[in-house]
Amino acid sequence: MADTSTRGQLGAAPADEEVSVETPDAATQGGLPGWFAAAPGRLTRTVRAHWQFSIVVLAAVLMRIVVMLGYPPILWFDDSFNYVSDAVTHVPDNIRPNGYPFFLSLLLPLHTMYPVALLQAAMGVAVGIAIYALLRHRGLPWWGAALPTLPVFFDVFELQLEHMVTSDTLFIFLVTMALVICCWNDRPSVPVMAVAGVLIGYATLVRSVGQPLLVVFFIVMLTRWVGWRRLTALAVAGIVPIAAYMIWFHHTTGKYALTESSGTFLYGRVSTFAECSKIKPPADLLALCDSTPTYRRPPAQNYIWSNYELWPDQTRKTPLDARYGTDNAARFTPSVESLTQRFAQRAILAQPFDYLRVVTKDTLHTFGWYRQPDQDNVTGNGPHFRFTDTPAYLPWWADDKYTGDAAAVALNKSLKNHLGPGIAQPTAVRPWAGFVQTYQRYIYLRGSFLAVIVLIGAAGIIARWRRWGGFALLPWLVGALLIVLPPMTAGFSYRYVVAALPATCLAAGLVFARGPGERSVRTLAANLGRYFGRGVPVEQE
Repeated sequence: MADTSTRGQLGAAPADEEVSVETPDAATQGGLPGWFAAAPGRLTRTVRAHWQFSIVVLAAVLMRIVVMLGYPPILWFDDSFNYVSDAVTHVPDNIRPNGYPFFLSLLLPLHTMYPVALLQAAMGVAVGIAIYALLRHRGLPWWGAALPTLPVFFDVFELQLEHMVTSDTLFIFLVTMALVICCWNDRPSVPVMAVAGVLIGYATLVRSVGQPLLVVFFIVMLTRWVGWRRLTALAVAGIVPIAAYMIWFHHTTGKYALTESSGTFLYGRVSTFAECSKIKPPADLLALCDSTPTYRRPPAQNYIWSNYELWPDQTRKTPLDARYGTDNAARFTPSVESLTQRFAQRAILAQPFDYLRVVTKDTLHTFGWYRQPDQDNVTGNGPHFRFTDTPAYLPWWADDKYTGDAAAVALNKSLKNHLGPGIAQPTAVRPWAGFVQTYQRYIYLRGSFLAVIVLIGAAGIIARWRRWGGFALLPWLVGALLIVLPPMTAGFSYRYVVAALPATCLAAGLVFARGPGERSVRTLAANLGRYFGRGVPVEQE
């Protein structure tokens, strides 16, 4: 008999849409060969049972095929070359953890980037299917479960990141799968919790913004009280990959850490407001002060990567360039990390309200109706983060034309050895590229809609406060952290916001799911109205 204890409140699914529990046939009882033999039939039954959503998935797959046809083999930006270089050298990166280069190193022996593009596109589709599966499992009708998947499937900036050599897609995939398996049952099994821990631990090695997530998962699962064995499995499985990486990092650098960049990134964040007349830094930190008036200062990312400030101060060097030169690698050494970390901490302690102001301002950029111009690609909205007619991009430090730079020549030679003479640089192929360029003008999730999605999740959590927010709490907290942490620790980028879409959409969907003993959405809405003083009568159940 089907379990109807978690049926959704958006409207019950028709009886003919119920997925029956089938008894194993001879094929499925034959072990792994039998499972594979039965797979086509199982897939056909699943597609038939969820035919409406199958059409959505087909459209999402076709859109990714169009992107791949329009921009073969894959898109690149500045960080892409670092990722591939790390995958080749197998040396820990001082700036970013090597989780994504580990993934690339498995595919580089194929000497083509098409498998990377294919796998990342598959990850994007898998994330949407996983969200739908969880919401259907939690009782929502097909359209209620499909609606939160639309931004994941069709947002043009999601498609662009999937088709780029960047860590975002792998990070999104790992985090979303961890969320789905933790929310699938009220009390996930010990092995499931261990798998979730491994996923979150590895996600931490893919992007630094994932560092707090294991703690968030642990605390939320603690509030659900899944038991000490399950919590221990989650914690240990999550810590193991992180600890192993830190030992490897120590073997190379002599320091137990994931990177040596957190201080420099935080320095860029505080430099947008820091005034040394208020901070009163010691002599060894004075060189990090910027004399430019705060109202003319560039975005946080400029203080890390740029050599000069913006107009009308374009002839003035940034403090890091003035002290350490144009080589960005020199800005991420242990000695610099120590100085920038101390400067940033002093700035935050001396000017806490200014820090709160810039973080709030950058966070609110996330929810704007229009995206801000970004010709220098500083905030993730410039030409490098859009589909254009000239997608090929080779930075000077990966180009052998700069024969005076031995590192550039060496990197270029390594890239050619693994990817061929063209270094897998993309081309725009008509008519597909033209279609994608038209598509990107209209099909993306505007920030204001994301704000609505976040508020829906927050309202559902408040309404279920007696149950610690219900199942929506975990994905909502993860999504909120992925929105807020970059402005807090480094600076705003539209690229970073994309990582929060699946979690926030999943949280909004779970608001409308009903767990055992929980009230209906209509009752929750009435209680919210009473909570905010509207005098709405409360429905009794």
